[in-house]
Amino acid sequence: MRIALISPDYLPVPPVKYGGIERVVYTLAEELVERGHEVILYAPFGSQIRGKLMPYLHEGHDMWRIPGFVKLTLPPGVDIIHDHTQLSVVGQKKLAVPTVCTIHNPLTNPVKHAVYLSKRHRDLFGNPHDHVVYNGLNPDEFQFSDQKSDYLLFIGAIIPYKGVHHAIEAAEQAGQKLIIAGPVYDHDYFHKEILSKTLSNPSIQYVGEVGGQARQDLLKHARCMLFPTLVEEPFGLVMTEAMACGTPVLALPNGSVPEVMSGFPQLICRSVEEMTIKLIHETLPDPYELREYVLEHFTTSGMTDKYLEIYQNIIDEES
Repeated sequence: MRIALISPDYLPVPPVKYGGIERVVYTLAEELVERGHEVILYAPFGSQIRGKLMPYLHEGHDMWRIPGFVKLTLPPGVDIIHDHTQLSVVGQKKLAVPTVCTIHNPLTNPVKHAVYLSKRHRDLFGNPHDHVVYNGLNPDEFQFSDQKSDYLLFIGAIIPYKGVHHAIEAAEQAGQKLIIAGPVYDHDYFHKEILSKTLSNPSIQYVGEVGGQARQDLLKHARCMLFPTLVEEPFGLVMTEAMACGTPVLALPNGSVPEVMSGFPQLICRSVEEMTIKLIHETLPDPYELREYVLEHFTTSGMTDKYLEIYQNIIDEES
């Protein structure tokens, strides 16, 4: 097939540090090329893939410019467009080429062919006939270690609904070291809830936004990843990334967490208090079991299989 992938227009593909959508788009693009498909990727300058890059002439200013740019520059013979923008801006414009839209945020986009990231995500924001495809990762890109250090880890955007303050609360109550990594999206929240704790408690460390080997080292050596999300998280890619490195995840049961963590229900916590108790008393799963679970359920290969089936069904339906 000749496939156009549409990434959001503010982070490169793959992302240098933070960027879950962009990381998924990258692994999907690479797998499609590996299987012999032709990929045209719309993404910001600085993106790098083995397919053809169509770099945006604008970055993050007005996503509604994207459909016009795609329409003007789309090469002939494209079989399907796969829109990964947050508002499915290309899908909403109903271009002549069949378009499938992966919904990466907890919202409903008015498009014909929607794909949600979990059953919970679809139940809340989609329709029963909409597709569900779990995000996948390339396990070769995540370093495994069964040797863990004595620290807990939070990786994610520093914003209230990610529950960073709950990660701090659990770590402090358990008397354990916590490393926090991620971009600051809410500066007031960061100064009031995060920075103040790092100044008063040397066991709480904020190391900024991380990428590359530094991110790998944090993931693979953490005793445990904390995922105290407070919202209807559509998927939560960092949970599978941690487990691919052999690192267990303790999570609050919001959004997709019960699905993503279904293989390890003992790690799902009903409250911060329960998370604290588990940090102190729970025997955490074997690192090899965690990685094997990801290999069975959350790989790029499995994700690509499902998307290719969806592509073909849509092409057949609209031909």
